[in-house]
Amino acid sequence: MDRKLRWLAILIMVLFVGRVDAFAKVGVYSEMNSETLRGVRSIYVRVAPIDSKIEQEGFTTAQIRRDTERQLQMAKIKLLPEEEFNRLRRTRNYPLGRLEVIVTIKDMNKDNEKLYSIIIRFSQIAFLSRAPVIKLFAPTWESQTIGYSGDLSVVTEGVKAGVEEFISAYTAVNSK
Repeated sequence: MDRKLRWLAILIMVLFVGRVDAFAKVGVYSEMNSETLRGVRSIYVRVAPIDSKIEQEGFTTAQIRRDTERQLQMAKIKLLPEEEFNRLRRTRNYPLGRLEVIVTIKDMNKDNEKLYSIIIRFSQIAFLSRAPVIKLFAPTWESQTIGYSGDLSVVTEGVKAGVEEFISAYTAVNSK
């Protein structure tokens, strides 16, 4: 597995020759899925747990969550605590969603270089057109970034940029 990751990192570096910190934007954002954000009034933020070894280096799940929530609050987007989100998502017509931040970081060598992946995903309640009684929670907007760097602050900035991309899409269809 490590060998495959190394080859992927080498490929990324070849694509971005001359850069110390390489990254590739592989987002799936489009105007169409931006439209799925229209009318959403409240958002719950979930950050996937970070590997404990990476957290020891100062890149923590709690900090990512705080930074993400602060960005959303500055954009005047209403946030929900987990308990309220879980209660409201059982109702049929409440316009809410979950913004997930998923960061995966893999050590590449002893020089502290890391391969990282950042996924910012928004999910909300959806109904099947052929069977509207079937309700599910489905992703409707997503952005992905992969990169290679020896500096975890690059990953932090990547998360902030991904959240900012979501905020732009959200505010484009939910102007006040």
